[in-house]
Amino acid sequence: ARLPGAELAVAEALLEPPSSARGVDAVVGNPPYVRSIRLRQADPALWTALRGRFAATSHGEWDLYAAFVERALDWLRPGGRAGLVVPSRWLTAAFAGPLRAALAARGAVCGVIDFGAEQVFADATTYASVVYLHAAGPAAAPAGAIAAARLGPGGWATGQVATARLGAAPWVLDVGDAAAACAALAARGVALGEVARIAKGVGTNADGAYVLERCAARGALVRGVATLDGEEVEVEVERAATRPCLRGRDVAAWGVVDEAAPHPRAIYPYDAAGALIALPALARRWPRAAAHLRRGRARLEAREDGRFAGAAFHRYGRPQNLAFHADRAAKVVVPDVARAGRALIDQAGALVLDSAYAVRARAGAAAVPDGDPWLHALVLSSPVVALWLRVAGVPLRGGYVRLKTAYLAPLPLPPAGRARDEAVRAARAGDRDEALAALRGAYDLPAALWEGGA
Repeated sequence: ARLPGAELAVAEALLEPPSSARGVDAVVGNPPYVRSIRLRQADPALWTALRGRFAATSHGEWDLYAAFVERALDWLRPGGRAGLVVPSRWLTAAFAGPLRAALAARGAVCGVIDFGAEQVFADATTYASVVYLHAAGPAAAPAGAIAAARLGPGGWATGQVATARLGAAPWVLDVGDAAAACAALAARGVALGEVARIAKGVGTNADGAYVLERCAARGALVRGVATLDGEEVEVEVERAATRPCLRGRDVAAWGVVDEAAPHPRAIYPYDAAGALIALPALARRWPRAAAHLRRGRARLEAREDGRFAGAAFHRYGRPQNLAFHADRAAKVVVPDVARAGRALIDQAGALVLDSAYAVRARAGAAAVPDGDPWLHALVLSSPVVALWLRVAGVPLRGGYVRLKTAYLAPLPLPPAGRARDEAVRAARAGDRDEALAALRGAYDLPAALWEGGA
């Protein structure tokens, strides 16, 4: 009614678009946001047809909207433009690396707007962006930069991002004063990821069954509370069958894990080499722990639609980085989501679960000042974390930021010098105020930016 005489086509757009969708002047849209794991359940045939067909669907757990970003370019005539509202995850997510590389190789992106934590849809929690694409003609010279705008706690920051920096790696829209300060820090300091490995915690996929809360030791046994079928049950198992564990909510700023303290403990059905102990062997070694796991068998086998059914039902759902986390060497632990820097030092070999990340100095780096875990814990407990992640990461609702390997690895440590030495000395002595004041001096950050990250 609004476009009399227009041709309207309703069609499957990704696999067999209508001929009228070729050589168009403009593409606009808000394509569907559907993770591939959900698409596979809802429409297996479409999932099979799309998997690997596009760069956007060739890696990891991809999302349907990303295929539309790539497809939109095929519809445009030379000089045509596209504007799509899509989640901002494509800028940094690992699955979108091939898509970012493809777009950068074609010089297809001319602008990005990132709405940060602002909720632009009233009926859904999303983190939205708008990507602007153009189909350059064969004689067009590649642009040297793309326009970028990002909404943060202080309002909009705008600027340009050099196209030479765009590729498969996460795209950082580092525009505005905070971004300039972070770039200066990165130019002066060693990146955390150069001297430390950062690893996501182990996922049991059923913490209620494995994790014992409110633990109390009784000789060789430990008593705590587990949750089975939604009900709390008191459990007593062999202490040697458990490990103290840390989740994101257990990470207290400036904390230190003490083996003697009453921490939550996780039943750990693995041997010293990280291999799963078969249940009969587990029952001979730790009969109480095995009996508890058997009581929770129905719950454990039901994980991921029955993927864990069978003799190995007691294994963790996501034992990623298990050898790394089983290592009892000192490490720093941070939550996966926080409002500001929050880290503790663990020297008791606690098992890190998947709502937290562990940071441990790389081999050989622990002996040098840049690899000092006290330095890492101090930095990760400071306002620098929130400042950095609001520029380099993905902000969340409520002022939260996500701490993950991709964002923390480039985090710059303060340059070596007297101020940094004083900061670490004060941190070891437990003087937080002095440590943070010295750290701010080491970073040479303006008070407004430092306080904005607190």
